[in-house]
Amino acid sequence: MARGMAEGGIYDHLGGGFARYSVDEKWLVPHFEKMLYDQAQLLAIYAAVVAMGGPFAARATEVLAETVAFLERELSDPAGGLWSSLDADSDGAEGTFYVWTPGELRAALGATNALVFGAAYGVTGAGNFEHATSVLSRITPRTSPHEEEHLAELRAKLFAARGTRIRPGTDDKVLAGWNGLAISGLVAAWRATSHAPALALALRIADVPPGSDGRRRSDRTGASRGHDQAARRHAR
Repeated sequence: MARGMAEGGIYDHLGGGFARYSVDEKWLVPHFEKMLYDQAQLLAIYAAVVAMGGPFAARATEVLAETVAFLERELSDPAGGLWSSLDADSDGAEGTFYVWTPGELRAALGATNALVFGAAYGVTGAGNFEHATSVLSRITPRTSPHEEEHLAELRAKLFAARGTRIRPGTDDKVLAGWNGLAISGLVAAWRATSHAPALALALRIADVPPGSDGRRRSDRTGASRGHDQAARRHAR
């Protein structure tokens, strides 16, 4: 399951983080909303995958780092906590921020690189989503370090191109329980990989006082205080 999700369209291959759920059994087409509580729990799951070792551990480590970067970049409240979610819709339709056509790949990457990227990530003229667009999913095996470096460069270019699109809206509530889950997942990611940004983000969230300008609201779980204390214990 962890491999299928990480390679499927439920995972954001350009910006990191997971969509809320998939509408099919292949993890291909997601409901594009990205929820904080999903990221938090999946951080813990992929940390466990890394801890078990095996051939997928290296990719799971990348997923953890990319998801931490997503939280830092796109769900961070200026006061230190994390916002609740990104909407599925933008520009009047679901998924338009995330999907691609071969023509859009050519405009961003050039003809040759568009063919290379489209073959690796399943972008076709027929598409796999609405209006002949394609949700990115990794459909070729990861066999060559050189090829992976090249694809990483292409993903960075597409990420920059995607940044010019109309962005999904943000639910900027800072919920104590969801932030507590995030602290737990981030600490698990740090313990599994020693990824310093994960611990730094966990400690930053833990230092947001209730009732601050970060609007850290109770969601009646009572979870946040315990997760705050746990983050500080693990950091010692």
